[in-house]
Amino acid sequence: MAIVKMNKFTLFAFANQKESLLKNLQQFEGVQFVDLQTKLEDEELTFLKSAVDDKKILQNENELSKIKFSLDFLKPYREKESGIAALKKGKRIITFDELEKQIKNIDWLSIYEELKQKEEKQNSLSNEKTKIEAEIKSLSPWVNFNCSFEQLKNLKYTSYFLGIIPSKLKEVFSKEFQAELDYSYLEFINQGKDETYILAIVTKELENKSVEMLKKYGFTKVSFKYNESPINIIKNYENRIKEIEEEKNKIVRQLKKLKDYEEKLQLAYEYYSNKLERTKVNKNFIKTSNIVVIEGWTTLDSNIELEDIIKNTAGNDYYLEFAEPQDSDDVPILLKNNSFVEPFESVTRMYSLPNYREIDPTPIMSIFYVVFFGMMLSDAAYGIILVLGTLFALKKFPLEKGMKNFMKLFCYLGISTTVWGVIYGGWFGDAPKKLFNIQPKYLLSPSEGIMTVLKLAVVLGVIHIFVGLGMKAYILIREKKYLDVIFDVGLWYISLIGIFMMLLKVGGSAGKVLMIIGFVGLVLTQGRDAKTIGGKIGGGIYGLYGITSYIGDIVSYSRLLALGLATGFIANAFNLMITLIPAGITRIIAGVIIFTIGHLFNLGINALGAYVHTSRLQYLEFFNKFYEGGGKPFTPFEATNKFVNVMEAEK
Repeated sequence: MAIVKMNKFTLFAFANQKESLLKNLQQFEGVQFVDLQTKLEDEELTFLKSAVDDKKILQNENELSKIKFSLDFLKPYREKESGIAALKKGKRIITFDELEKQIKNIDWLSIYEELKQKEEKQNSLSNEKTKIEAEIKSLSPWVNFNCSFEQLKNLKYTSYFLGIIPSKLKEVFSKEFQAELDYSYLEFINQGKDETYILAIVTKELENKSVEMLKKYGFTKVSFKYNESPINIIKNYENRIKEIEEEKNKIVRQLKKLKDYEEKLQLAYEYYSNKLERTKVNKNFIKTSNIVVIEGWTTLDSNIELEDIIKNTAGNDYYLEFAEPQDSDDVPILLKNNSFVEPFESVTRMYSLPNYREIDPTPIMSIFYVVFFGMMLSDAAYGIILVLGTLFALKKFPLEKGMKNFMKLFCYLGISTTVWGVIYGGWFGDAPKKLFNIQPKYLLSPSEGIMTVLKLAVVLGVIHIFVGLGMKAYILIREKKYLDVIFDVGLWYISLIGIFMMLLKVGGSAGKVLMIIGFVGLVLTQGRDAKTIGGKIGGGIYGLYGITSYIGDIVSYSRLLALGLATGFIANAFNLMITLIPAGITRIIAGVIIFTIGHLFNLGINALGAYVHTSRLQYLEFFNKFYEGGGKPFTPFEATNKFVNVMEAEK
């Protein structure tokens, strides 16, 4: 249960072995590469150059983009599984070797070209439909025009005008047209709110006069390229729209049958995305014309396995060297804990991973986290719901590691909540007593024994703080700073114990003596790094002022009482609402609804509150006593797993 020991490796291998090496290292999933590009700035290493191949990266990205297009194109047409069914099914698991073997039998490029053609056909049909709909819209106002456009175009002795005038000028225009243009014909085809659609036919001799008159009334000429009548054209277009829809539906039906395409494309995506990762990772390496230089981190326990992989790939044609981390190295952090502690690593990560020379606080923190969370949520029924819900998810769904640890975390927290609920007698608040007149047994009631629960919270807080100081002492002892243990931990223990003895009025004057010894010691030692006497005394007095922060920290643990009370009071409020409903069928129906929704809400909101405030107690009251953090996670070179889990074959 600690930070995993790391070492740095340096590998020299022939450039023609690089691809095989990277493939095997990707399967190994145990190395994190170091970027060597900065070494190219060294004047003595001008013979070296970057190992990255931009053309290969571009080629792989292009291949991957085609596969991604194909998957995205098929996505709307696949049968969607329900959320529960998808969770139960989980991702398909496949080894690297199986993936390599299957990809040889997948002609994904032909699939891409087929889907691309279908997409182009769909786009073409959609564009055609849009154009037709626009034409229908433009023809609709002329649907009452019952002759063909060809007949108009074939008029020999007359001229025609087809167009639009403002509706407000319709009457005036009609009178003048009839009065001024003999042997002429005027028809109002249609009328909208602001526009009137007209057909005017005049003799050739009156054409110029007609043009001037029409211009006077704001006439806008309309011309059509068609020969048939508007009604026939619209009918033909509507028939074509039906044909287009049928063609599009036919393509959709075809696409819905291509389930095997999606499975093949997903495998192709995983293959080429992993290939792209191997190509991109070359940006970390440097090379000569024949030799590639690779540097990275691996766990100390993996050295032999790593060397075996390299030897099986390169034979004896390589040079490999391992080195312990130096003080200047930014060593990546990998935590290793037992099955109980591991889920709590996420809490530590949210704050910060420890640096390589610290200790992992997770094992100790996890114990306090479980206790504090349960004390805050503190309802046995809520705890049982958490336990059963998380156990169901763990049993029924093939969860990935992160989600599995999250479920384990809340399972442990649910157990603690159940225990504290039994201690407090909370079962959906006071539901047994309020609704069924049954009083569950309990050891301690937060509402009736507030001061007792508050004292318990303070005691737990003091223990928490003292353990934090103890961890600081352990770190100092490990670093052989024995005087610092006395000055920075021992004197605080003496001071705080003295204060508590005085407040509790135990031990007679011993508490006062301890407090004075501690205070004097702190004043004399907390400024010891200052260069002047005044600086030492001032630093000591300021250090002693830190006692106020300890008092504030201890007060913070009152939230263990406050959140426990909040959970119970809100639960009780929902129970009270049910009792206020008149007895009968209404109470039963409304009561079930209020009980279910109310308590689920209370569980959700207070579980979130307990999670947040328990984390806060760890970060501010515990970690700041000894913990520095700042570590960066170990991110090994590994397979990508978007659609399927690509894994190393079992040995």
